[in-house]
Amino acid sequence: MMSSPSSLPLVVCVDDNEDILMSVARCIKREQLVVRTTLSAREALSWIAAEEVAVLVSDYEMPEMTGAQLAAAARRARPETVRILLTGKRTFETAVDGINNGEIFKFISKPFDNDTVRTAVLDAIARNAELLALSGDRQRRERRTALRAALEAEYPGISAVKRGDAHDVPADPWTEAAQLGLLGLTKGMEQ
Repeated sequence: MMSSPSSLPLVVCVDDNEDILMSVARCIKREQLVVRTTLSAREALSWIAAEEVAVLVSDYEMPEMTGAQLAAAARRARPETVRILLTGKRTFETAVDGINNGEIFKFISKPFDNDTVRTAVLDAIARNAELLALSGDRQRRERRTALRAALEAEYPGISAVKRGDAHDVPADPWTEAAQLGLLGLTKGMEQ
């Protein structure tokens, strides 16, 4: 496990084949990011649940769970983690499983080209930044709604504007002010 400054994106790679896992890590280790690798889907999921993981790169065929199952669990734990699936199984069912269960960002076929992996991870990091910005907007809206509800609960009617309760301002408000006994309110105040 590697540690790094929190400003660098964290990419988690998981595959039950250590040679492929190290190959994926080599493809992206020169980029400005932190790469963490594991042979265990459960360990990868624990990292995703505990830390701000920008990208998950996972094999499809693994003994503990499929890559689609891992991606689905990762999506539930941290929706903004972008998921990439590596597969040697190029079937329609694999694609449907990945899309339906894990909302996969990209599929990469094995054997893969290093540049394809690198480009996919960099695109996924950019997408993660977009998702984080959107989730920040959503959180602000949720806080605003909660604040409005709390204020309404404490001060009933504060958020409701009743149009019928409005007071019409007459053409000559100064005369009305004098009739109400409000001294000092004169037409000279308009200037």
